[in-house]
Amino acid sequence: MQKKRPAKPIKDLQLVLDFQDYLKHKNERDYMMFCLGIVTGYRAGDLVTLKIRDVAMALRNGYFLILEGKKVNTRNIRKENIKPREVVIVSKLSKMLKDYIKDKNDYEYMFVSRKGENQHIAVSHVSRILGEAGKVFGLSNISAHSMRKTYAYTIYVTSKFDIVAVKEMLGHSSIEITKRYLGLDRETYDKYSEPLNDLLR
Repeated sequence: MQKKRPAKPIKDLQLVLDFQDYLKHKNERDYMMFCLGIVTGYRAGDLVTLKIRDVAMALRNGYFLILEGKKVNTRNIRKENIKPREVVIVSKLSKMLKDYIKDKNDYEYMFVSRKGENQHIAVSHVSRILGEAGKVFGLSNISAHSMRKTYAYTIYVTSKFDIVAVKEMLGHSSIEITKRYLGLDRETYDKYSEPLNDLLR
């Protein structure tokens, strides 16, 4: 059985914008979900369960209070494994969210399944949607988790490779986890080696 490859971030800004255009043309729900995912770093499982009331409260506060913690075994979740983190709502996202939730009821899910308004979209379906979009732009291993990884990679680059900042903003417990999460590949390490040429005559 072939090992499942980890999700990849979308590293190129133009491709991130292309993804948005593509999703916006196809489906407003998917477009909004992608935008919210890439600028908050929500885990896909938590993102799909957001309700209108959660977003309305976040808009009033100016930030999302996200409880981080992988739910490996829901019966044995220890409180210390759940780390709250505040994620500011940037101005463009604020306007988008206000427009999106307008005239919707508090009890509704943000991202409703086509099966009915009392059901949210499944993470597996999000992966299918983003995977299909990835193929349009020649990208492989794009899934629901790619939204959070795109968020992490963007912070990593814009912070001038401050891995501690990424760790804190993701709510990771160690830098080692963040390193693996970013998937710093051979190509990246080779780029870091280039300046060593300057040591030689």
